[in-house]
Amino acid sequence: MSSDSRTVSFISLGCPKNLVDSEQLVSTLLGRGFRVLSAPEEADLVVVNTCGFLEASRAESLDTIRRAVDLKSKGVARVIVAGCMVGNYRDILEREAPGVDRYLPFVDYAQLDKIADEVLPPRGRSSFMVERRRADISLTPAHFSWLKISEGCNHTCSFCVIPSIRGPMRSFPEDDLVRRAEHLVDKGVQEINLIAQDSTVYGTDLYGENRVVRLLERLDRIERLLWVRLMYAYPTEVTPAMMDLLAGGSRIVPYLDVPVQHASDAVLKRMRRGYGRKDLDRLVAGLRQRRLDFTLRTTVIVGFPGETDEEFGELLDFIRSARFRHLGAFAYSREPGSRADDLPGHLPDSVKQARLDELMRLQQSIAFESQDRRLGESALVLVDAASADGEPARARSVMEAPEIDSHILIDGGPVNAGDLLQVRIRERRGYDLVAIPMPRVESAV
Repeated sequence: MSSDSRTVSFISLGCPKNLVDSEQLVSTLLGRGFRVLSAPEEADLVVVNTCGFLEASRAESLDTIRRAVDLKSKGVARVIVAGCMVGNYRDILEREAPGVDRYLPFVDYAQLDKIADEVLPPRGRSSFMVERRRADISLTPAHFSWLKISEGCNHTCSFCVIPSIRGPMRSFPEDDLVRRAEHLVDKGVQEINLIAQDSTVYGTDLYGENRVVRLLERLDRIERLLWVRLMYAYPTEVTPAMMDLLAGGSRIVPYLDVPVQHASDAVLKRMRRGYGRKDLDRLVAGLRQRRLDFTLRTTVIVGFPGETDEEFGELLDFIRSARFRHLGAFAYSREPGSRADDLPGHLPDSVKQARLDELMRLQQSIAFESQDRRLGESALVLVDAASADGEPARARSVMEAPEIDSHILIDGGPVNAGDLLQVRIRERRGYDLVAIPMPRVESAV
């Protein structure tokens, strides 16, 4: 056994794509002999994986880095900062959060073990003597996992700087992804959620053709896998073949996360999204024609530069018509380096906030009505968290994605994370539903 007793604590911010990156970074240091601790103040090394997508995300990242650097006076030896902010906001990091020992851009992720040795030399033995071993760590509960199918993005949306941070889309080999999924199932994972900056153009760079339907079909055949969920779909890339599979797969769930961003043709043109309201209407109608209970999740931006009252009204009209079960909304924030930052007509914060509040009141009424229609139904649910401290257990059905959607709260009976239950839905509690267990399901598939 190695005498290297260095410890590391990871702080992962932002989206699931960042979490997958953090899992890879953690695995790299585990293979180098580090022990991973949950408490940053007890570790020798703290790694902060930042998010730089929105102004609020950058502010959270900076605050987290400052707290990590402050721990150096209390025993933490070194701080490494990785993630989106390192690529595009290095100058802000150096100015606003001094004291970081090393910055880790995406291109150096594979070199983290060497960089860690440089900033924090191994104890006891020289670095070339420390045994390297293969490690595979998950930062999510054991019963579900994120599977990143590509990195980067080819779109040129005017509000987004992700392509300049993460580069153009690069698909991961299909066979590798299937093997990874099979490995996850062997470890006990019951639900796999596919993620990417744009999951619906998977394979076009690597194979010269879109392979996402084929990949989904292969995952749909994996025995002992309960659910497969597709996240981050681009509206124009959701084909009829994809709709058919999403609506009728064995393990593919009838759920799609498709960020539309807006519904006004004029705003979508300024956003450089490449589609209009009619395209969105066809997408929603196509999925609902295949399954009335198809679950749609989306994300929208309010207060985009130049957004008029009429254009905002068009967005509200679309939300009323589409009736998304889950919706996330953001007030537009200026992103230095984006095309939208140079557009005329930036709106006051007070206008953006008022519009955000109005949209979320509308969505709340839609979500509550949707949840109320489920009262009395039975549902198959996967438990995410056992009851603790007087709080009920939290679970999800095929209609809820992990970590971002509402929950089904389980009242009565001891249940554990990863349990599969048939429940009866009894009431709505805010956005969440409350259910009681029915006879236990013995097999996941």
